Amino acid sequence: MTELSVSVLGSALATPFGTSIEVNCDALFRGADTFRTPQHFDSKGRLLGIDPELDQPIGRSESRAVTLLMKLRDALPFRIPAEDTMLFLSTTVGAIDLLERGKVCDTAAVLLDEAARIFGVSRAVLVSAACASGQTAVSLAMEQLAGNGCRHALVIGCDIASEFVTAGFAALGACTDTICRPYDAGRDGLTLGEAAAALLLSRSGNGFGRILRAAENCDAAHITAPDLEGKVLSRAIRQTLSDESVLGGVIGHGTGTVYNDQAEVSALRRIFPDSPPPLFSLKGNYGHTLGATGVLQLVLGLEFSRRGELPGQAGLRTPMPGASASGEIRKLKSKRLLSLNVGFGGLNSAVLLEAL
Repeated sequence: MTELSVSVLGSALATPFGTSIEVNCDALFRGADTFRTPQHFDSKGRLLGIDPELDQPIGRSESRAVTLLMKLRDALPFRIPAEDTMLFLSTTVGAIDLLERGKVCDTAAVLLDEAARIFGVSRAVLVSAACASGQTAVSLAMEQLAGNGCRHALVIGCDIASEFVTAGFAALGACTDTICRPYDAGRDGLTLGEAAAALLLSRSGNGFGRILRAAENCDAAHITAPDLEGKVLSRAIRQTLSDESVLGGVIGHGTGTVYNDQAEVSALRRIFPDSPPPLFSLKGNYGHTLGATGVLQLVLGLEFSRRGELPGQAGLRTPMPGASASGEIRKLKSKRLLSLNVGFGGLNSAVLLEAL
């Protein structure tokens, strides 16, 4: 567990809704989604959270993931400090579209090199911890800041919707034939999406928000399925909470798969058996953005905290038993929000944040 509270000096995103945090947040509060059939590859009729500006064929040597990073860079509302800044890149498959077009390469390493070049940072670390990558990158950044390994940390999450990943999740039987419905009683699978997001963290300075604590563990229950009883995930959650009564809400991993959502709800019920805090997942709007997920949750979570409201859950019809999800916008009783990630291999991550 990392207990050092770090300041958030800047944040940015690039999603199918655009590069404005305010516009993205407004879309979430309207219950809008980004799902469409991609044009640049055959998804076998599956809807994906596709960025329309990137949904076109590109050259053999180019990558949509790199283009997405450049789109994120152009949207940065802050200056990256020139001295003592370390980059933490979160991605699951990197520039996977290069491999799809026959270029033999380490796709994650390619994206790391491009990210360092695009953002002008010489010290860069690759974080690829399945779907928990984003918050794992934040946790590692906090450790480096706490140990004086760097003065500033630029955490970036980036993944694209690709033919390779779509086929892989479909082969696992994890994809829905319609759209994902996080925490719904009738949920039947995930929808994939794409996004990039960034956080500039510092151990000092006047930020607009704070990352208070981060905790991680592994339940090792199954190579792809989580522990349905949520025992190990609940321990990570408990480590981040000093006083459960001040928690305003939870941004869950909420993939819309039967197992993931059950594991999360079970874990939260272990800690909040009588009155669980409001629960919400971005995946009803964006789909599962893989390595970008955790960073995107924190960027938007800080905006939810600032506004004092949590969006209604997109795609929700009837909440599954025990889930504190709702289709209605809810006021937050506290600015503190908990963000959860759950990844293949049993990886669990919990991060506590608040806007200032």
